[in-house]
Amino acid sequence: MKRKHLLLTAALLVGISFYSCKKQLNPAQESVTKSAAAGSTAYLKSIVLGTYTRLQGLTANNAMLLTSEETTDALIVPGRIGGDWADGGVWQQLWLHTYGPAHGNISGAWDDAYQTIGTINITIGLLQGLPVTPATNYSIAELKTLRAYYYFLLLNNYGNVPLIISSNTDASTVKNSSATDVFNFLITELKTNGPLLSASTPSQDPSQYGRLNKWGAYFLLAKLYLNQNVITGSTDNSGYTACSAYCDSLSKSGYSLMPNFLDNFSSNNTGSTENIWVIPYDHINATGLQIQMMTFHYNQATKYNWGSTGGPWNGFTTTADYYSKFNSADSRRAGWQAGVQYAADGVTPLTTRGSDSSLVLNFRPQITNLYKATEYDGVRQQKWQLVPGYQSQDADFALMRYSDVLLMKAECLLRLGNAPAALTYTAPVRQRAGLSNFNAGAFNADSLLAERGREFVWEGWRRQDLIRFGHFGDAKQFKAADGDKHSQLFPIPTEAIQKDPNLAQNTGY
Repeated sequence: MKRKHLLLTAALLVGISFYSCKKQLNPAQESVTKSAAAGSTAYLKSIVLGTYTRLQGLTANNAMLLTSEETTDALIVPGRIGGDWADGGVWQQLWLHTYGPAHGNISGAWDDAYQTIGTINITIGLLQGLPVTPATNYSIAELKTLRAYYYFLLLNNYGNVPLIISSNTDASTVKNSSATDVFNFLITELKTNGPLLSASTPSQDPSQYGRLNKWGAYFLLAKLYLNQNVITGSTDNSGYTACSAYCDSLSKSGYSLMPNFLDNFSSNNTGSTENIWVIPYDHINATGLQIQMMTFHYNQATKYNWGSTGGPWNGFTTTADYYSKFNSADSRRAGWQAGVQYAADGVTPLTTRGSDSSLVLNFRPQITNLYKATEYDGVRQQKWQLVPGYQSQDADFALMRYSDVLLMKAECLLRLGNAPAALTYTAPVRQRAGLSNFNAGAFNADSLLAERGREFVWEGWRRQDLIRFGHFGDAKQFKAADGDKHSQLFPIPTEAIQKDPNLAQNTGY
């Protein structure tokens, strides 16, 4: 099903190129062509789905989602003995919060977001040039919602960012908008366009798979309101009240928890009733999800038939402190790979690769050194099911899951002073993980933050969670507590300011 959908998208995109050429070469027929295009569901679908392919860049090791995770307590990239992952210290700077405006990951994430926004703006402009029909209005609303998602990422990571919402805008002349202005723009955009989108889940309408619908827009609104106080500097409870209301709407949308946590990350997760919005991946037709390559050890290549790919890269891991959040009864612990690793026969232990190649490959939770860790330091992440023989996986990457709706609702109720009601929303998430619910007397904000850390590890939410709960600057292994809060926002990249001198740098950089 997944490949068929992706191939269909590719075939439809051929129509975009054909239409573009015809428009230039046949101006006398332009009005007829535009009218036909506005009435063609296939053409409009190809225009919209073509823009969605930009999402596949978000999960690269130096792109927005994982770069944000690399600044948290959940994902550490130590340099390894022999020099792997040294790279001038860029990965370790993210862990230590010593990143600056010239940091490549931070620049790359910014560039990818604005290139995507530019593509969306061009596409919206093209659609606005067609005759107005319900179909063109729908397509424009969907693209504006997709653009809002990218601005949501920029807002949470960079704060005061330039708002560019037209392809006619000269991007070299735009000033930063305040975080509050960007927040208000997104609230208006999503409230205006979200209700115009389909209220059907992918289970109800398979054509909605991998696309933003009404519920995706409401999920974004809930997230914005949940983070309102951090973003705007407000201190009241209005954001939590609004977030709670959107969570209530989402609870009636038709999404539900999958009985098995790992089914949300399987190679055939198109049937997940929990995944509200995903990035579709396929190891042949839509490559890019390579988390296993980033985290597994080099010598695991033979076990997973990765010899022709050059093998995994032995980089991404977590600390013993973070791994300890998962107790032995927690089914989510199966998402980590720990202990002795074996060849494909399940009997022969694998060994390390370097000068100590006689050592058994035994992943241990401890990281011994930030710059010269051993090859076997750190447990590895395996919750996204891999496809043997290929660098890229088939598992679609969930950007929004229904379990997040439940835990957002729980957080709102807790912050609004109703802890007993909050526990009714943590209960199904805990039960699915094989755990009893929290004890009412001991349940607090730290309990909920830890639960979010277990449920959404490496899914791109940890940075804003830590900031919202007041723990982003805490001390952690190899790192003292932050001296101030400036690292809660990434710097505006040096290259961006060089291209647009009107941009102001964030405080502290």
